[in-house]
Amino acid sequence: MSNWKSIIENKLNIEKNVVAKIDLEKATVNYSEKIKSNRTLRVLTGDEEIVRAFLIDRLVNELDYKPQNLETEREYTVPIGRDIKNPRIDVLVKDEKGNPFFFIEAKAPSKFEQDKSEIEGQLFSLAQEEEKKSGTKVKYLVYYTAELQDSVIVDRAIIIDFETYRNYNDWENDGYVSIGSELTAGYGEPKKQPLIKGDEKYDLRVRINKDEISGLGKNLHNVLWGGGGTNDSEIFYSLVNIILAKIQDEYEKEDGEEYDFQIYQYGTHVESQNKIYERINSLYKRALREQLNVTDQQKIDDDNIINRNKFPLNKLIYTVQSLESFSFLEGRSSLDGKDILGDFFESITRDGFKQNKGQFFTPTPIVNFLLYALQLDQLAISRLNENRELPLIIDPSAGSGTYLVEAMKLITKEVKYKQRNKLKSSRQIKQRFEELFTPDHNENKWAREYLYGSEINFDLGTSSKVNMILHGDGSTNIFVKDGLLPFRFYVKETSPNFLETSSNEDVYNNKEVNAKFDVAISNPPFSVDLDSQTQREVKNAFLFGDKKNSENLFIERYYQLLKEGGRLGVVLPESVFDTTENKYIRLFLFKYFNIKA
Repeated sequence: MSNWKSIIENKLNIEKNVVAKIDLEKATVNYSEKIKSNRTLRVLTGDEEIVRAFLIDRLVNELDYKPQNLETEREYTVPIGRDIKNPRIDVLVKDEKGNPFFFIEAKAPSKFEQDKSEIEGQLFSLAQEEEKKSGTKVKYLVYYTAELQDSVIVDRAIIIDFETYRNYNDWENDGYVSIGSELTAGYGEPKKQPLIKGDEKYDLRVRINKDEISGLGKNLHNVLWGGGGTNDSEIFYSLVNIILAKIQDEYEKEDGEEYDFQIYQYGTHVESQNKIYERINSLYKRALREQLNVTDQQKIDDDNIINRNKFPLNKLIYTVQSLESFSFLEGRSSLDGKDILGDFFESITRDGFKQNKGQFFTPTPIVNFLLYALQLDQLAISRLNENRELPLIIDPSAGSGTYLVEAMKLITKEVKYKQRNKLKSSRQIKQRFEELFTPDHNENKWAREYLYGSEINFDLGTSSKVNMILHGDGSTNIFVKDGLLPFRFYVKETSPNFLETSSNEDVYNNKEVNAKFDVAISNPPFSVDLDSQTQREVKNAFLFGDKKNSENLFIERYYQLLKEGGRLGVVLPESVFDTTENKYIRLFLFKYFNIKA
C-alpha cells in the first residue's frame, strides 16, 4: 500500500476541475476557495489529510456534489466533565436546504480499524451537537477511508442511517450495521454491493496489512469480550466457529456466486438477524463435515455456530460484518512478509482463551526448542533429498494446534529459505520442491499431506483446524476425536489417510500399531478422566489400558504411531520420571525408545 499516496497525488494533479491538491515532497495541501473551511489547511499533517483531499476531489469530480455544499473542519463545543472540548468534523456534505447529508470522519487507511472506537464521539456525539447548534437534520454518518485495490483507489466506509439510529447504543444493539460501503452520487441512497466470487471489483480483499488486521483483532476483542456475562472461552469458541463458517464459504463458492458470509441490504433496510443467523449456521454445519471430518449426522444436526443465550445475535452480526470483506484463504500476504492472518488467530487465542483442567498450552519458544532438538529441519532436508518426501508428523492431543503450526513454519522456513542450498540439484528434487513449496502465497500446502492431529475437545479441535488454515494450510488432517482410539476410528472422506491403517506387532504383545509417522510431538493432557468409549477401547488396545494416568497412555500411543527410527518430542509432568507409581512407564520408555534427552 506504500504507493497509494502517490496515486492520489497524481490523480489530483491531472484533474481539470481542481478542488484539492497535494504535494508530498513539500508536505502541502490546498483546497478550492469554493469549499468552506473553518480552519486554514495548508500543511499535510499526516495520511488522514491525504485521504481527505482525495475525498473532497471524489465528492466534486466523481459524485457530482457542488463544492459550495462542502465544508471542512466545522467546530463544536462539547462539555466533558468540567472541561470544554472543541472537536471538529472532517467533512460536511450539505443538501440544497443546508442539512448535512454526509457527516464524515476521515481516517488514514492504517487507522481505519484501530480508531473505530471514535465513531461514538466523533460521529454520533458531534451529529447530535450539529442538530442542536444549527437546527438541521443529519442524514448519514460516514466513517471513511480510501484504500488501494488493484492499483485503483476506492472508498472504504461505514455508513450509518442517523435517522434510524439516533444514538450509539441503538446502533450497537443492532450489531453496528452499515447500510453502505461506498459513497453515492447526487444525494443517492447509500447501497451495500454484495460480495461476489471472482468479481473484479466486488470479490474479497486479498491485500491485508498488519495495521488493519491488528485493529480488527482489537475491535473484536473489545466488542465480543466487553460487558461480561459470558466466560472468555465461550466467546473464543463462538468466534472460532464463525471464522470456520467463513472459511467454508470461501471453499465452496463458484465464480459468479454471491458469498453467504455477508450481511445483505435491501434499500436502506438490512436483512433480519434471524435470517443472517440461519444462513451462517448452515455454512457452519457444512464445515463440520467438510472441514472437520465429522461424519455423525446427529452431531451435525445438534451443533450450532453459537449458543444464542450466551452469544447474542447482535455480536454475530458485528463479527460477520467485520470479517466479510477479507479473504481468509487467499489474504495471507503482507508488506513485511509475516503470516498476518495466522498472527491474528494467535493473538485472539492468547487474549481470549482460558485453559481448563488438564489443558496446559506450551509457550511457542519451548515448542520451537523441542522441534530443533528433534532436528526436524535436518530430517526434512534429508527426506526430501533421499526420497522426495517430507516427514509425516502427528500430534495426537493437538489442542489449538500450536505444535503443528510451529512444525509447519519451521519446515517451510528452513527448507525453503534458510537451508535451501542443502537440497540436491537434480531435476527431480527441484521439481518436487516446486510442488511442495510454491507458489509463495501457498507455500505451506505441503502440510496437507504430512501433518496430522487429533483432539477430543470439540471446540479445541475446531480452533486447531482454523489455526492451521489461517497459517496457510487448508486441509490438514485434524480429527476431532480422542487421540487414544483404535486407528480404525480416524475416518475421513478424502485420501490419503495414513492414520487409519494398522497392523499387529509381535514385539508389542501382538497389539495394533500404526507405525506410519516419522515424528510425534505433543503436550498430552495429564490426569484427566477418559470418556466411556475410550475407556472401553484402551483396555484391549494398550498394554497399560487399566492404568489411570492419561499421559502414560499417550506415551504408549506415541510408540504405536511411530515407525522404526521415528522421533518423539513431548512435554511430560515431572511425576512420570520420579514416582514409584510411574515406574512401569519409565521401563516402557527404556524398552521401546532410545532416549536422547
